[in-house]
Amino acid sequence: MALEQPKKPVGGAYGIFLTENRAEFAKKCVGQPVSAVTKLVGEAWKKLSDSEKKPYEDKYATAKSKFETDMAAFLAAGGEKAKGAAAMRSDKKKEKEGKKSKKAKDPNMPKKPAGGGYGRFLAENRAKIVASLPKDHKITDVAKAAGIQWKALSDNAKRPYEDAFATAMAEFRKAFEEYKAANPDVTEADVCRSDKDDSEEEEKSPAAKGKQAKEPNSSKKRAKPSSTTTSSPAKRGAKNASTSKEVDIDAAVLKEAETLSFASKLRNLAARPDVASSGKSHKQMLDALKKSEGLVNKAKATLLGA
Repeated sequence: MALEQPKKPVGGAYGIFLTENRAEFAKKCVGQPVSAVTKLVGEAWKKLSDSEKKPYEDKYATAKSKFETDMAAFLAAGGEKAKGAAAMRSDKKKEKEGKKSKKAKDPNMPKKPAGGGYGRFLAENRAKIVASLPKDHKITDVAKAAGIQWKALSDNAKRPYEDAFATAMAEFRKAFEEYKAANPDVTEADVCRSDKDDSEEEEKSPAAKGKQAKEPNSSKKRAKPSSTTTSSPAKRGAKNASTSKEVDIDAAVLKEAETLSFASKLRNLAARPDVASSGKSHKQMLDALKKSEGLVNKAKATLLGA
């Protein structure tokens, strides 16, 4: 008989609470989306006192200890540890990214310019803008100041930068067609951007990416002021920036996160319903991000005991 690998308990104390009370809360959410049950359970969990949560924490600790014992016995008996679904997805993602990076390593591949006229303006005026800022300025302050200056320019003043970008794009198109003729399998998506434009993109703040970076493509199409979107906690994920911005982070913890460039990652992590309802503090969330080297999903797994 083949050995059966023990299943690792997930979700922490909250996961135990959810499992034991799912049926009860499901009755209250008949006819509603499945997410309504999770939301209701999360709200109930947050209302529990530390003493009320302790039995679930003890149950999870017991389950985790049993898993570790069973896993040790499984391995000692000759069992081979199989990767979980998350690990398999991660391997596939790394394999896919690895293939892309190999394509992009060809030094002869033309590099696509990015940033539009605004990118050209930022590159030419970076030194002046940096000199005008306080010595202890953040890297995002450069893009913020450049964005303000760019918006203040008239269409005529912007045109030379836009023309320069258009010329660079035309040169790229020509070079890419020649390169593609010798490398039929390559697509434009495989092309990496120029080193200069990559650094400009990295230096932009989220606001600059959302507004100024779109504005340069056309002097007639002005970027509209960004609006705050209210989003349900159930609609979570790394791409849900609006949800992340809604979370109020402890000021001291946020300041530390900013020094590590983890501010957006911390907001992202704190905005996830299962993390928010786990009772973990913002300091614990930041510590988990440090441990995972900034990987949000890995930090979440650490917090919830997955």
